[in-house]
Amino acid sequence: MFDYDVMSEEQALQERFQLLPDGDYQAVVDSSIDKISQNSGNPMMDMILSVYDSNGKPHQVRDFLVFTRGMIWKVIHCAESAGLMKEYAEKKFCSETVRGKSLIVRIRTEKGGEIPADKLKGKPAGSCYPDKNKVEDYLAKGEQVQKSESKDDFQDDELPF
Repeated sequence: MFDYDVMSEEQALQERFQLLPDGDYQAVVDSSIDKISQNSGNPMMDMILSVYDSNGKPHQVRDFLVFTRGMIWKVIHCAESAGLMKEYAEKKFCSETVRGKSLIVRIRTEKGGEIPADKLKGKPAGSCYPDKNKVEDYLAKGEQVQKSESKDDFQDDELPF
């Protein structure tokens, strides 16, 4: 048997689209898969992060680290935040090394774009995808400059592990 919260569909949708305010948060890498981008053929890490709000409640945010010259800055910042600069320097920074690591992330809200006509599935033309949280950057421990809009500071020692 599974342990889960019974909710109405309305409650479930509200929970699904509950966004974190823009700001800096503690996070943990729940899962990460090394793969090749289907569109460009570039190597990347497809990560699912638990980002903790001011009450310690986790919010899942997906991020992609792409190993190209133009995006390597984000890979470096992630490695710094995770304490894995040695692995980065030795070309050993990958999904296996980052899974389970604690990080600090800068979260921003990305406006949902218009749904392409071939993917509307009965929705009216001009419908948009919902807004979503995205990882704008990773911060080194102690580098946190911009607090989230919450009233409480959320400390690393409150993480549930």
